[in-house]
Parts: sequence; C-alpha cells; structure tokens
Amino acid sequence: MSRLIYHSEGGYARAESPFDKAIRDTADAESVRVVCPYIGPSYLKSVLASADDWRIVTDVEAWIGTFGGSTRDEIHELIATNREQIHHFPDVHAKAVISDDSAVVGSANLTEKGVVGRTEMGVRFTDDAKVEELNEWFTRLWSESGPVDSEELDEFVESSPSTPTTHTESGTSLSSDAPRVSATFTDDTEPTTEDVDADEEAHETLVHRVQQAPSREWATDFFDLLNDLIAATGLAEDDARLVTSIAQDDRIAVSINNRYVFGAFFSGEPTTGFIVGTDTENVDKLIETADEHMAFNALSGEATDETPHWVEFTGEPKRMVSQSFRRAWISTVYNELERASGSPYQDSHEPLVFRAAVDEEYRNQMLREMFADD
Repeated sequence: MSRLIYHSEGGYARAESPFDKAIRDTADAESVRVVCPYIGPSYLKSVLASADDWRIVTDVEAWIGTFGGSTRDEIHELIATNREQIHHFPDVHAKAVISDDSAVVGSANLTEKGVVGRTEMGVRFTDDAKVEELNEWFTRLWSESGPVDSEELDEFVESSPSTPTTHTESGTSLSSDAPRVSATFTDDTEPTTEDVDADEEAHETLVHRVQQAPSREWATDFFDLLNDLIAATGLAEDDARLVTSIAQDDRIAVSINNRYVFGAFFSGEPTTGFIVGTDTENVDKLIETADEHMAFNALSGEATDETPHWVEFTGEPKRMVSQSFRRAWISTVYNELERASGSPYQDSHEPLVFRAAVDEEYRNQMLREMFADD
C-alpha cells in the first residue's frame, strides 16, 4: 500500500505536517535508515529518539556547507561522534526514511523548513515488496560509500566559508570511493551531432587529441578525473583562472592560473600528469616512482622549497589515484586557485574539453566516433 504525502490547505494555517507524521511513524522502529543531503541535527535527533540502530547516507560536504554557526558545529560533532553510522556519498540528492515495515520517499529534506515550511510531495510505502526494494537500495548505497576521514572532516569544516551555501566553496574536499551517476537519456541510442556543429573545428581537434589515447577506457578515466577536479573545486567553464587546452598536438593540458594541474600527454607512451605539493605524504617516494617528474619554478612571493611538483605516470589514468593521492592533488589545486585571479594563457582555453568532462552525452558521442570497434 502507498499513500501520497502533501500539505492540504490547512497547512497554510499551521495544521499538523503530514510529512512530520509520516517520517515519525516510519522512524518509530528499532532500525532506521536515512538518505538525505540536508538534515537539521535537532530534528534528526528527535526523529531517531526511538531507534536502537540507525544509519545515514548523505553528502557530507553539502550537509555542512548548507548550515552555519552553532548548527554547523552541531553537525560536525554529530558526524565526528557517529562516524561509522554516517556514510559520505557525494552528490546524493534523494530523500528517504526507511524502516523494516515502512518507508517515506519524497522531495522534503529532513529539516524543520523542509518538513513544515515548504510545498513538497512524498509517498509513504507500507507494502512489503516496495519496502524491501528500498532497503536493498539503501544497502547498496551503504556498501558503495564509507565514513569520512576524521582529519579531512576537521579540515573541511575549518576551511569552509562561514556563510551557508548550497555550492561547496571549501578550500578542501572529502575523499570518497562512492561511484558517481553517469546515466544517459532514453533516446541516446544513436550518435547525435546536436550542437557539435557550433564549433566543428574545435571538435575535430579534440577528437584528434583523444584519438591518441590507447583505449576508450583510458580516455574515460582521464575525463572522469577531470570531472572530479571540476566538481571538487566548483570551477565554471568560464572561470578566468581555468584553461583546458588542446593547443599542442601531443597533449590535453589543464592549467590553473600559471601552472599545469592535470593533463594527458601522448608523446611516446601515454602518461597522465598531476600537480602535488611538497607537503604531500611520502612525496619523495611518489617522485621516485613517477615516470616523469619536474619541480616547478618558484613564482613571485613563493619560497623555493615550497614549490609544488609535477609527476606523470604511465598506465590507466586512475592507477595512482588513491584517496590520499587525490586529497593531495586537489589540495594543491586549491593552492593554485588562490595565487591569482586569472590565467595568462586564456587564449588557449577550449571549452569543449570542459564539456567532455562534465557532459556525458557529448563525451560518449565523441568516444563512439573514435573507438567504434572497442
């Protein structure tokens, strides 16, 4: 059985919230599972008061960034105290409260505003099949994600802007092995050329560069990593600090202000390059194992012993990207973002490289053109 949840006209005159009732009825159980990006800590505690066992899947970066002041401190403490019960799943946006015999799914966040102060829609399920399916879905999300690193959490909270925002602007990010959704539209069964003719020459140049990759999987790995960089930094395609360039025949280069931060290089055996800081854990060993290494020249006002390193590796682009490596890489990228307000190489910026990273439909179309036989 299922029942729709929404505010009647009485909701305009402080009638009891049907969302609050459905959530509390579902959470009045021994075991409760929650999926939600934005959660009011006080409301959560009251909802889970009867539960002996509870687990939450959330986007911790979004959760912390949306609240400020003492509420953010309360969320920080809640996560730190209950690390094993709260998993970080970047970009999760579903809202669900699930127990063994019922579930609430809808648009309302688990905040006071979401439950009693917004026009939302939801459904409460009590039939066994649907509840079982939702529990299986939660179990999959739980197994695909994990708790945040305590040091990363503290650093993220410390570097986050004091003003609440739904756009992550922290100077660092939280590691996660959770997968990112990369679906296609239902009509994406045949290659499409929509919008490509807007800049056919640039498209052909990009195709030529990517064709030098050893396989479709290699190219996909590269653009996935570029997408991770873009998502972690929140950079827009037209940010003056960012340059995604295909100006040179043997590379796809990504620069922030004055320095390369990421790239694919096809002169000889293909390599993937990353910028890493001098404070990177085991940086000497990392340099030793790199197939190519370069120390950047010091910029104005930068100490020589603090200049970052450039390392390149052969093999699949994701081969070296462990959680600790990704954290060091992205942290160094943030440092470069703060050095200036614009890149002197903007004339070399090609927006289609950015698009290939963030637009799965365009990327898949391009890769089909190049690797039709793979």
